[in-house]
Amino acid sequence: MTRGTPLLSFVIAEPYDVALRMVRIALARQGLCAPAELDITARIRQELGAGVAPCVVLYVDDPAVLLEAVVFNRGAALLIPQPLVVTGDNRHTEVLVRSPELPAGDIPESVRDPLLGLQVRMTRAIEGIAERQGAHLAVRS
Repeated sequence: MTRGTPLLSFVIAEPYDVALRMVRIALARQGLCAPAELDITARIRQELGAGVAPCVVLYVDDPAVLLEAVVFNRGAALLIPQPLVVTGDNRHTEVLVRSPELPAGDIPESVRDPLLGLQVRMTRAIEGIAERQGAHLAVRS
């Protein structure tokens, strides 16, 4: 689906708790919300008894964009909401989002524009509060 899409990395020079609030506010300013989230740290602790740095995945969308996409292609619900990772410690926080560069042919046309618009807005939100580190990972599916 999003094979080869690079992840953009951003750093916020704030502790994790402060940065997570900043991310939520920045997303809201772009008209975006996170209707679901997965606390990776708690899950690993509960399932494996291991401790890791704070990490949460926010599943970000705009209900109007989701409606637009699923009206034309029910499979759009597999791509929207989009994940955004927030991880850090007491010194700084890293935010990871998919780049708004979609590989040609991987996404149906009816989903491409809403998905691209969502990714651009997510990136714009994070760019407003964080320092961009670049694209350094590739997502493989």
